[in-house]
Amino acid sequence: MPPASAAPTTATARVWPAAAVALAAASVLDPLSRNLHQASWSDAAPAFAGAIAFSLLVWLLVVRLRGRADAGAALIACVWTAGSLHYLEIFRHLNDAIGGDYTHLRVLPFALAIMVVLTLALRGVRGWQDVAHVIVVCTAAAMLLMPAWRAAGFEWRHRGSREAWDAAQAFAEEPALATAPKPAGDLPDIYDFVFDRYGSEETLASYFGVADTAGDFLEGQGFYVARDSFANYVSTGHSLASTFNMRYLDALAADPRVSGADWRPIFAMMDDSLVGRYLRGLGYDQRQYGSWWVGTYDNPNAEVNRPLGLSEFNMTWLRRSIVLPLVHLLPGSRAQMMLRWDNGQCQRVARQIEEIKALRRDDRPLYVFAHILVPHGPYPFTPDGDCLSRPEAEMRSERQAHGEQAQYAAAIIRDVTVALLAPGRPEAVILIHADEGPIPARDMRIPWQDATPDELRVKFGIMNAIRLPGGDYGRMRQDLSPVNLYRAMLSTEFGLDLPDLPDRMYVFPDDRSIYDFHDVTARVRCAAPDAGGDPTC
Repeated sequence: MPPASAAPTTATARVWPAAAVALAAASVLDPLSRNLHQASWSDAAPAFAGAIAFSLLVWLLVVRLRGRADAGAALIACVWTAGSLHYLEIFRHLNDAIGGDYTHLRVLPFALAIMVVLTLALRGVRGWQDVAHVIVVCTAAAMLLMPAWRAAGFEWRHRGSREAWDAAQAFAEEPALATAPKPAGDLPDIYDFVFDRYGSEETLASYFGVADTAGDFLEGQGFYVARDSFANYVSTGHSLASTFNMRYLDALAADPRVSGADWRPIFAMMDDSLVGRYLRGLGYDQRQYGSWWVGTYDNPNAEVNRPLGLSEFNMTWLRRSIVLPLVHLLPGSRAQMMLRWDNGQCQRVARQIEEIKALRRDDRPLYVFAHILVPHGPYPFTPDGDCLSRPEAEMRSERQAHGEQAQYAAAIIRDVTVALLAPGRPEAVILIHADEGPIPARDMRIPWQDATPDELRVKFGIMNAIRLPGGDYGRMRQDLSPVNLYRAMLSTEFGLDLPDLPDRMYVFPDDRSIYDFHDVTARVRCAAPDAGGDPTC
């Protein structure tokens, strides 16, 4: 080997790690390009940074060990970059063949052995390294260009959809918000808890056999409980966008820029909502405790975001890599728990609740939004909040699991309510409601507009409760739906003139047509036990 000071020959010419970097970026861009209807480039930024940094570190290590940055070093870096970041794709069939489970831990020794053998082979054969490197560069470029083309096509087809929601214009067109004088006196803290898929008392009792709900407890704490409340939409995103903007989503459905499964306009409505703009204008300190789901993981307009875990996209990306089996070599570690099948719920929910209980305002009132994925699946929790192993959780039926997590949700509600109403704390508005009800057992190939009335009633019946410091519940109704929740609260507590909208319920056929709305209000209400006197039934 020539000394380092010698002029490079063709065989030892410096070769940059372009192929390894392209393979690393492709490991992120491929899943992102298939999920741009929900995930965004900013969501994937940590994965891109981590993947590219990993590929460069591998290359630098190989160069250090070989003493030269030639085609052989670049090829070896590609072996370890591809084998590590495309681990699931490369070794999935081998894992299945040897009976490995979702951790892919059993196949790890074989995968490492294959990468070591390839590394030794590349060290020993130098005559064709330059040609092999050209082939790998072309392959890596294709692996990067194909998802890039797919992403470009999606962006072109849905160009302009992000502008379908103009929060500034919508706020200006709502004079009750835009021109309202600032309320006199101290402003109350506001806590909004959304317990995903927490069904109505009727649904929990009749469908899941659960009588331990929080309704009676909340009434004893001064809440108004709307026991005949129904969600306005069949999904979380639609429901929260409607709730936070106190309006239905008809404008999105009518906008030619919005179509198909493009969730981005809905996410824009959630991030920059009319309620958020109004409260920030009053000086509220907005804080968000989101879930792993991209819709609530963070909010660019919140001053503090506390998802306390990985986002859905980054968790999924890591689970496709060698990180998944490696962390399962450390049983019980926090890293392993965060990558488990339950999306780190056991690491997230209790910590978020404890942080919220400990919150104290400084010189500004708090506006806290918490999206709690309980009783929504996955189902790792017992009724007491203990975390089950995957085999233990899978021993239960879905109905039993959902019912037990509904009991855990009720326990959380009791716990956090007592903390927020403790002596010495400032007066607070507390909203505790669901975005949607549980999914009934049904053939999901059948569009939601063709669901039976009983199925729709299970899906739309929700928990909905509110506590106002002054106890003035004149605007509340037993059938108050979430689209009117902030209308009633802001009118009562802040003196705004926001009349109620009709309480309506909408479905869309499936996740491919999320703006094809169908009004199912009459069918939901006709499924009620006492609907015999309803003239629409």
